[in-house]
Amino acid sequence: MSTPPLVVLAAGMSTRYGRLKQVDPLGPDGESIMDYNVFDAARVGFSRAVFIVRPEIEDRVRDHVHSVVGDAFPVEFVAQTLDDLPEGFRPPPDRTKPWGTGQAIVAASRHVEGPFGVCNADDLYGTDALRQLFEHLTAEPLPTEAAMVGYTLNDTLSGSGGVARGICVLGKDHVLESVTEIRDIRRVEGWISGVDGDGESVELRGTEIVSMNLWGFSDPVVDMLKRQLRRFLGRWGSDTDAEFPLSTALSAQVRTGGVRVAVLTAGGEWFGVTHAEDREQAEATLRERVAAGRYPDSLKRAFAELAE
Repeated sequence: MSTPPLVVLAAGMSTRYGRLKQVDPLGPDGESIMDYNVFDAARVGFSRAVFIVRPEIEDRVRDHVHSVVGDAFPVEFVAQTLDDLPEGFRPPPDRTKPWGTGQAIVAASRHVEGPFGVCNADDLYGTDALRQLFEHLTAEPLPTEAAMVGYTLNDTLSGSGGVARGICVLGKDHVLESVTEIRDIRRVEGWISGVDGDGESVELRGTEIVSMNLWGFSDPVVDMLKRQLRRFLGRWGSDTDAEFPLSTALSAQVRTGGVRVAVLTAGGEWFGVTHAEDREQAEATLRERVAAGRYPDSLKRAFAELAE
């Protein structure tokens, strides 16, 4: 079995953040969050990083990655374009919004073979989470067709505003039974509330396991995603805003019995940025982790040392 790559979802719009999160220099030597994920991926054994980007930001992301990673770790860039659709489908002429994370994985799948990992560019998961995912993807035989590293909801909330999370239901042996996308999750007077897909308010406990888009996939998952994308486009292809989210697609695969998703449990290592107000806390957290020796004070130098 070949060593799996890590696909980095770096095509986001950064609308609420106000600047391009993918390259925002939050670390002490100008590192962005995704640089730390790539560093963790390199040191736990992933073979390369495949960045999924929008064409209009590709040059900025390339330049940033080259400045930090250099030639120390193999990287590749894949443009997620609006017209990168199955044969017979075209985007509406006035659409500007990307089709979503599900389509991003379909686009990435043409550049990878065998099992691969997936992560967001704006969430830092921690070394242990990447290690657990790598060990799952390299086990022989593969324990399940897919894996997800789950976090406790309480550990993933922003103090600056609402966030979207995939709320998970687990079955026997920590196998995923469903994922429900809940938007605008926030603390309000000691309670946690959110909004479901029908626009209804839901109350949450905070102990729920949530998906933060740290996944591991094999060929059967990708094959089903391609079929799901065609069905989605058949129904919503003329819509300028409809998205094909990864969590919704995986939940459907699980419900139909098409795949089994092992849920791996990470500690409270996660942090990320959603709103502009999250930036200061992210910088502080990275300084703390560097001071504690969990990350080097310069990823540029650390990557250079990997290449030696």
